Amino acid sequence: MAEHTPTRRSRRTSAALLSAAMIGSVTVAAGVAAPAFADEDYPSWDEVAKAKESEATKAKEIENLTGLLEGLQTSSADASQSSQMAAEAYRVTQDDLDAATAREESLDKQSAVAQKAAETSKMRAGLIAAHLAKTGAQDLSLNLFLNGNTADDLLSQLGTASKLSEQSETIYRQAVQDKNTAESLIAQAAAATAERKRLSTESKDKYESANDAALSAQAALDAELKKSAELYEQLALLKDTTADVEREYQTGLNAAASAAALAKAQAAAAAAVKNNQPAASAPAAPAAPAAPAPAAPAAPAAPAAPATGGSGSAP
Repeated sequence: MAEHTPTRRSRRTSAALLSAAMIGSVTVAAGVAAPAFADEDYPSWDEVAKAKESEATKAKEIENLTGLLEGLQTSSADASQSSQMAAEAYRVTQDDLDAATAREESLDKQSAVAQKAAETSKMRAGLIAAHLAKTGAQDLSLNLFLNGNTADDLLSQLGTASKLSEQSETIYRQAVQDKNTAESLIAQAAAATAERKRLSTESKDKYESANDAALSAQAALDAELKKSAELYEQLALLKDTTADVEREYQTGLNAAASAAALAKAQAAAAAAVKNNQPAASAPAAPAAPAAPAPAAPAAPAAPAAPATGGSGSAP
């Protein structure tokens, strides 16, 4: 067996270790790439060997090592869960950004078309107004009074002017409607641009958080794999077994705890249904931490970098 250097010992209860693991998961969510047990002092091999001298100290040391193992597993599981949650939050924000970018582009196109329509309607209304001003109904009535011998022609002109007036009113209403539509679409496009910029910034922030969480999960996993191997060997020394036996034993305990939690949740759900109560009111079973497998688990994947959103403008 390789030589191990004794280190200062810091004993903590299992509850304190689990609390530290929970605190570690919070720091992971905040983007701090540090395992919950990074500052934990572990027993040296000399201390483990000395603890074997009496049954009392041996039992206490076994409890301590088991608590450290459980804490490592919980820390790694919490970091992995935080990483998954951060990655999902980034994915949702990225989907929102994609939708906002598409909406911005659509509104930009619609507002451009509406602006052209409004300009055309305005020009038509101006031409009609100019024509009516040139040949107004009052001038036609005066000509009818002064030139009775050409009454038929003047009446025809008056009828034409009346029709032009009706047409001008229709064109004017259309021009106003086109103007309002264009202004509304321009305002919507501006709001869509602001929303796209906001989501672009949020997406980048979520990406950084997800990336930090992935790094933290990897660090927690590395710490678990590194320290748990030694802790299993120390347990084996205390119990005169092997590290593989202790690992299998701990895996069995974790599986049993997980099965018990599932059975409890199912029983609570069945009781809720029987009593005509929503199954959701039953307390949810806590997720049992996964035991470290002999082979190294897959490393947490870093999220894909956010795509630059926008229709020709910087976020």
